[in-house]
Amino acid sequence: MSLHRSLTLFLLLCLGLTDPAFAATQLEGGDGGAKKACAADTSASALDALCVVQLPHVGGAQTSSVTGTIAAALGANSAVFCMRLDPGATVNAYIYEVQLRYTTIVAYTTAVTAGRRVALYRGSGAACSGGTALTIAPPDDSTLSSEFSTAQGGDVRIATTGALTVTGITFEANEIFTCGLVHVGAAGASTDCLWNKDSVNESPFVLRPGQVLAIRNPAAMDAAGTWTLAVTVQWYER
Repeated sequence: MSLHRSLTLFLLLCLGLTDPAFAATQLEGGDGGAKKACAADTSASALDALCVVQLPHVGGAQTSSVTGTIAAALGANSAVFCMRLDPGATVNAYIYEVQLRYTTIVAYTTAVTAGRRVALYRGSGAACSGGTALTIAPPDDSTLSSEFSTAQGGDVRIATTGALTVTGITFEANEIFTCGLVHVGAAGASTDCLWNKDSVNESPFVLRPGQVLAIRNPAAMDAAGTWTLAVTVQWYER
């Protein structure tokens, strides 16, 4: 194997791009020849050329919305956002970014409360219900449809004034990502939390068909305080 081929194979392996799903979009002959379809393998013929790599999240989907004003004293482990991948899907969902912006509307009785937080959880079983159903912002081609869309058997929704209904869902015990709210008890206080796995050195979080990604509060929200939560989730499916 030539040095060129060896280096190309090494780079593909390091990036985890030898899976056909990660295949390059095109290749160009090393001698400047015409562009051809890029082979999804590491054969000599493929490695004789320069592959232009397209990372899997390019062309991914996203959803974004904000809750209504959540009433005071929300009970522990209440879900305020929930998205379920179609149980009949033939793809997985790879979540690579979640953005949260929390804002206190009416001050809490206690401005600083240890343990006040919201967190991401994975679950399985039924879909959430209640609240407001959301649509998916499609990739660059609006004819493509996400397996989270209602039309495909998925479901995405956000709370209005209280918890979503989670009957039939079993959540894992571990928090995927925690957004601390200890310090934002005053009216108008806000905080941003970002969970990001958009890197070749980090693995996105995987949802399989029928699984749910939810935002919940592990501890009860204390007295008097009302609040909103803006949520943006980005992912790709394959």
